[in-house]
Amino acid sequence: MFHNVFTRFAPLMTATSFVWQENIGKILTTAFLSMVPTYEGRYAVPVAIAMGMPTVFAFLLAFICSSIPVPFILLLLRPILDWFYTLPIKPVRKFAEWLEHRAEKKRVKMHENKDTGLRGKLKKYVSAETIELLGLYIFVALPLPGTGGWTGSLIATLFEMPRMKSFIAIVLGNATACLITTLISTGVTAIL
Repeated sequence: MFHNVFTRFAPLMTATSFVWQENIGKILTTAFLSMVPTYEGRYAVPVAIAMGMPTVFAFLLAFICSSIPVPFILLLLRPILDWFYTLPIKPVRKFAEWLEHRAEKKRVKMHENKDTGLRGKLKKYVSAETIELLGLYIFVALPLPGTGGWTGSLIATLFEMPRMKSFIAIVLGNATACLITTLISTGVTAIL
């Protein structure tokens, strides 16, 4: 019985493994580039498409792989920063202090200006937390250097935003950024 099942699917399995072996380098390159800070999925998509990977597969692979580090950063960055304070290495402690101090200054400035501009007008309709999460989404969704899942996770942690809501905003922003670069990449290749 098992022999019949195996003989029916053996050609399919060998064809699939051949395709996998042929493209493993492209897949690993795209996956690795998607997880590198500041490069992430937004720039891995054009590389994957240029290597000949199907557009939808390139988008999905880059999006999934660039989203993998986000929950780890959101969960582990605060304990790591707290651990930095306990280290006897002065430059590491100074870096943690500088990062916390800079984030605190931005947080205070943000809360001082909460009644001015667009945020003040929107405050009547939505909560401050919703506005902050929308800002986080837009920040991550912009396919520019220095914006992305890593930086968005850093901002969410330092500004003490709710983790689960931040994760959702960052992943949606990441999907948007990957989609924008995918559309630009396919549009540019169609014109050429």
